[in-house]
Amino acid sequence: MNRVHLPIGDCAYTAVAVYYEDADTVEYVRRDEPSIYRRIDDLLTLVLSMRTREPIGFQLKGFRHFYLEHIKDKVQRPDEIFLELIVILEEAIRSLGNKVFCERERLSAYISAQEIAKEDEVRLSKLSIVA
Repeated sequence: MNRVHLPIGDCAYTAVAVYYEDADTVEYVRRDEPSIYRRIDDLLTLVLSMRTREPIGFQLKGFRHFYLEHIKDKVQRPDEIFLELIVILEEAIRSLGNKVFCERERLSAYISAQEIAKEDEVRLSKLSIVA
């Protein structure tokens, strides 16, 4: 839906989340505009547009530990260059289980992050530090 294809040779734009090693955080923001970061829980922070208050991105904190505990062994091809962020968010919901489903606001936040990741087809570059 929000995927943008730029005619740069044979390459098309791909939405990629950024891993900040010092903060151990993965972040994806779809638009560069003034925003507010709203912490949902230990893992998820939603990025909201300051103007409309709609979600425009998200952060996953403590990503290295989460990746090693829940994702690394489930990656089908270890040599993959990119991981789909939607898969990581689905695993987050699965691992949190009833904690997410019991709280309507928390569930809504995870669904918003999933929708952004799915609509923009966000990928996370596989990094050697978490591999």
